[in-house]
Formats: sequence, structure tokens, C-alpha cells
Amino acid sequence: MTAILSSETSANKGEWSEIYALIKLLNDGRIYAADENLKHVSENLYLPIIKIRREETNGNIYDYHTSENEESVVKIFHNGEFIKAISISEFEVQTALLYRDLSSALQGNIKLCELEGLGAFLNNIFVNKIKADSDHKADIVMEFIDIHTGFRPLAGFSIKSQMGSPSTLLNPSQATNFIYEVKNIDDSVMQNVNSIKTRNKIIDRMKCLVESGAQFQFFKVNNDVFADNLELIDSCMAEIMSYAMLYRYRDNIKNSTEIIEKLHNENPLHYRNNQSYRYKYKKLLCASALGMLPATQWNGIDEANGGYVIVKNDGDIVAYYLYNRNFFEEYLLKTTYLESGSTTRYNYARVYKDNNKYFINLNLQIRFKA
Repeated sequence: MTAILSSETSANKGEWSEIYALIKLLNDGRIYAADENLKHVSENLYLPIIKIRREETNGNIYDYHTSENEESVVKIFHNGEFIKAISISEFEVQTALLYRDLSSALQGNIKLCELEGLGAFLNNIFVNKIKADSDHKADIVMEFIDIHTGFRPLAGFSIKSQMGSPSTLLNPSQATNFIYEVKNIDDSVMQNVNSIKTRNKIIDRMKCLVESGAQFQFFKVNNDVFADNLELIDSCMAEIMSYAMLYRYRDNIKNSTEIIEKLHNENPLHYRNNQSYRYKYKKLLCASALGMLPATQWNGIDEANGGYVIVKNDGDIVAYYLYNRNFFEEYLLKTTYLESGSTTRYNYARVYKDNNKYFINLNLQIRFKA
């Protein structure tokens, strides 16, 4: 039974960070809980890892059992059958080497042949693909001991890395377009706006509309599935985010915390408790992190049902588990912003006319800060 990982396999630093997490967590045998600032909540608050499960090519399941009873080995099982034991010292060496290589690679993709010695090690532990399937939120599946209950769940975690370029929390597509009716304009304003091709053309187009006396009224979410997913989070979620994106593109306010502050101050939905915006916005961030994909019908269940694993710049790995969900939500709020992607690819920021009414699409993308 031989792994088939090619020496030419190329992946970005975020994807290699998933392999780094696998190797380091098997070496450590535990993962510490994080607070909202990515610090250890306590040196005594961690999840003891029993095993990590990987689904490889052709549906092969490999279980990597961490050391027990001071054996200092990782035991590997294929489809439930024991096949090999690897010394912990080998995992320790490869953890250090991979962290060194990832830290020195400042940009671009990294080929496996450029990572000294790693290819042979990965073949030896039957790892033959780098990245988890993109249509799943769970990047790593672990069985661990829940220190609160003694229960031993097998749960999926999403992995995010600080070692590469900032990752996206909610990926953009035409499904994430919000449609607004633009009132108090005419064809000449539409043509003038669409002719703007400046470097900051989205902001400049919105500024031109405002200066022309335009008013924006949220019409609907472009994609019905995404609209349903937002409604599942909260019945007013789409409307809240419609204001958030006006703040992003019209007022050039990007950071999630600043958007929440403006929502709090303006209170456009007239909540008696205007802390509602903060609460609901965090629920969207958390749903995006743990299970919800815009164009896929969502049932409200977290696919990454264990939580979030963060690979930090210093090589440390921490987790947000369900029991420290409040810390996790605060972390997401503090570290995200609304990004603007390609206007041509996602078909937005251009005024168009339909049935003698004027409309504009604004695109939702949420990214982590650098």
C-alpha cells in the first residue's frame, strides 16, 4: 500500500498549513483553546487528541492514533486495520522543517520537491493529497477527549492559517450579489457612472451616484439559495447586510467592527436593543466559518462541528471549540473586513436598467485581515 503523492505537487501556504497542522498535532497530542486574541485561555485548557482521521484518494480512510502510555509513536490504521507505527521523533523533525520552509516562503505556491525531505515522509505516512475537498468546511477530523464531559467525539474542524495570505471567510460569487434599486437618476447619470474606470472605480461610482442625488433601496439577494441561508440565520439578516454593504461601498467602511459601530449608531432597522446588530452579524460570521456556503442549501448544521483550528505565525496551533464559541465569534468580528473583488467576474458595481427602473449590484465578500 503506497502513497502516490507527486514530487511536483504544488500548493499554497494555506494548503501546506493543513499538512503542518496534521503533523504538529500528532506530535503534540493536544491542542489548546484560544481566547478572542488567539492567546491560550489557560495552559490547563486543551483538547487531548486521540486520533486524526484523513480521507485520502479512492475513499481510503487513514486513522492516526497519538501516543498513549508513553509509547512515543503514532499508530496508523487503514480502513480500521493497523498497518504501521511511526516514531514521534520523526513527526517532531518534520514539524520543525516544514515550519522553517513555510516561514521562509514569502509568496507564491510551494512545490513538494522544494520542501526538503517532506515528500518521503508524507509517502511513509500515506498522505497522498494536500488539500481537503473544497466543498467541505471541515479540513481536519479529530477524535479528542471533551474535558467538560469526558465524551470522545469525532468532530470536524476548519483550518485557517496566518502563515499565508489572509484567507477568505465568505467567498464571493454572483450568488453573493445584493441588488439595490437606484432612485432619482436618469440615463445620463447611469452612463456617466458606468464610464468611470478609475483605480477605485467602485467607490468613485458610488460617490458619483450620491452626488447626483441617488437613493439606494435594497431590492433582494441575487441568489435564492443564499437568501434562504441568510434567512435561516436571521429573518432580517439580508437587510442588515444590505446596509453593511452600503457602508462598505458608499462610505468606504471596511472593518467588521466599524460597520457594526455604524449600524449601532444609525439603527436603520429601529431595534429597541441596537446591540442586536452585533449579535446577528457575529452569527453570520460564525455560520460562514463553520458550515454555510452561499450557493448551497444549508440546514443550519455546522459541518465543522468541532470548531476552528488556527495555525499562527509563530507555528503555534490553537482551537476554538464549541465551548468557547463566544471567544470565537469575538475573534471573527475583530479580524474580518468586507473585501471588494473583481467587478467583471462577479458582475457588480454597474448601473443597469430593467423595466424603466435602475439597479446596481453590490457584492459580499468577507476576508480576514493581514
